[in-house]
Amino acid sequence: MNVEFKLLKEIEECRNEMNRLAKSHSLTSERVVYVSAKLDFLLNEYETLKQKHQQPTLGKVSC
Repeated sequence: MNVEFKLLKEIEECRNEMNRLAKSHSLTSERVVYVSAKLDFLLNEYETLKQKHQQPTLGKVSC
């Protein structure tokens, strides 16, 4: 399983958990805030990974 797919799966699971918790807890509860912060971290990791894949490598650019 590639890293990007694994990260997307983890993001989806975390998003589902946050939605589930938000239905039964206050949005400011410690647990909801913790899962929200975890989701933010995962989304940032995914964005960083995508950006690394989109940048051309300097060795392949000719001048």
